[in-house]
Amino acid sequence: MSLHARHKKSLEKVEQVFAQAHRLRVDIVVGPDWAQDIMREVRRGDAEQRGPSMLAWAEPLVWRVAGGAALAAVLFAGSVLVYTSQRSAPVTAFWMEELDAGAPLPEE
Repeated sequence: MSLHARHKKSLEKVEQVFAQAHRLRVDIVVGPDWAQDIMREVRRGDAEQRGPSMLAWAEPLVWRVAGGAALAAVLFAGSVLVYTSQRSAPVTAFWMEELDAGAPLPEE
């Protein structure tokens, strides 16, 4: 069976399910108080929901820190770019020289 035939067969099944659901649906009775009843259900559902999370205070702090971290990363990258344009030696060579912990290990 080709892909197109399988796709068409599954599409026909979906259409049949939708047609059956359409035939079995319940008619909604719309009376004079229908809009008020709907709004009452919406308000009741909203009142039953939980309150704000215990960590709701942290959300603004996280975004501020994220902005600051992004700014620090951009400034660091810019400073490395400026430094490398002024020096002929690679940046890592200079840093490794600065971070040298001490004398090399003695050879036996």
